[in-house]
Amino acid sequence: MLDSAIFKEAKQHVLDTLTAQMRKVPMSDQTMHTRLIIALQCWDAFERFFEQLKQTGEMAQIQLAQEEQKRKWYQLNR
Repeated sequence: MLDSAIFKEAKQHVLDTLTAQMRKVPMSDQTMHTRLIIALQCWDAFERFFEQLKQTGEMAQIQLAQEEQKRKWYQLNR
């Protein structure tokens, strides 16, 4: 999912929108600046969570493949 074109496009759209909003907000509007920073931090947390899920899943697949190789090796060498 994280490598799909639609997810990458959506991710870029969110970042572009947040950046555009940050540039539009008047310097004196501290409340809106704070809200945008919080939104960006939430988005970063969202991305990190899904990246961690992806990496965890990849590690699980590697471990399963290694266990399968060991099983095959033991069966051949009995």
